[in-house]
Amino acid sequence: MMVIILTAALSACMNRNDNNQQGMENRNKSMRNISTNENTGDNENRGNRLDIANEAADEVVKLPEVRRANVIVTDNNAYVAAVLEDGTNGKLTKDTEKKIADRVKSTDPDINNVFVSTNPDFVDRVQKYVDDVQAGKPVKGFFDEFSEMVQRLFPTQR
Repeated sequence: MMVIILTAALSACMNRNDNNQQGMENRNKSMRNISTNENTGDNENRGNRLDIANEAADEVVKLPEVRRANVIVTDNNAYVAAVLEDGTNGKLTKDTEKKIADRVKSTDPDINNVFVSTNPDFVDRVQKYVDDVQAGKPVKGFFDEFSEMVQRLFPTQR
C-alpha cells in the first residue's frame, strides 16, 4: 500500500513537459572562424570561411623584416597584415613579400595564394578582428567588411 501511495505522489509531482527546450538558445559558435555559403548570380559559389592563422603569423614574425603580423585564411587564400621593422622604411619589397608568402604556405599546404599588405588601415582592422575573436566578442558583419577591404586592396586577387 505504501508503494502505491509513494508512486502516486511522485508521479503527481512530475509534470509532462514536451517543451523542455522552450526559452533555450543554442549558442555553440566557433571562436576561430566564420563560415557562410553564398550563391552569386554570376555562376560563382562562394563557400566562405575566415580563419585566424596564428601559426602562419608566428612564422612571418620570425623574419627580420617583420615586426608583427596577423594572417587570415579564406578558402585557399591567405591575407597577411604586416607591420615592418623600422629599417625597411615601411616599404614592402618583392623579396620580403615572397619570404612572407613562403612562410605562410609552409604552415598550410592548402594555401595557393598569399596577399600581403602593410596598409595601416588593413593592419588595424585585421588586428581589431583578431582581438575581438580572442576576447570572445561577436564578429557579425566582419566577413562582408573584410571582403570589401580585400577587393579594394587586392583588386586582381580573383
